[in-house]
Amino acid sequence: MFATPRVTKFAATAIAVSGLALAAFAGAGTANAFSSVDDEFLSAISDEGISYDSARTAVSNAHYVCGSIDDGADPLDLGDEILANTDLTTHQAAVFVVESVFNYCPEHTGLLP
Repeated sequence: MFATPRVTKFAATAIAVSGLALAAFAGAGTANAFSSVDDEFLSAISDEGISYDSARTAVSNAHYVCGSIDDGADPLDLGDEILANTDLTTHQAAVFVVESVFNYCPEHTGLLP
C-alpha cells in the first residue's frame, strides 16, 4: 500500500491530469537521461492523458508500485489508492498500475485482472 507521506508526494507532484505541458519530458536532454524502458513507460502513460510534473518522479512511483506488489500488495488495491489520492480517472489509475507492471516488473503480469 502507499505510505501516507508517499501518497501525499505522489498526489502532489507525480501525476496530475490538468493538461499541463510536458516540457520536461519533451526536451532532448531529459529524454536522454532515461532508459528506453523509462521512455516507453512515460510515453504509454502520456498517451492515456496522464500528465506529471517530473518524469523522474513518475518513474519512481512506477517502481514503488512494483515494490509494493513485491511486498504482497494487490494491484487492484494500488489502483484504488492512486484513484483516491489523485485526480486520475479509474481508467488512468488502472493504466498507471498496468504500465508500471508491464515495464518494470513483468513477472507480476499474471496478478493483473
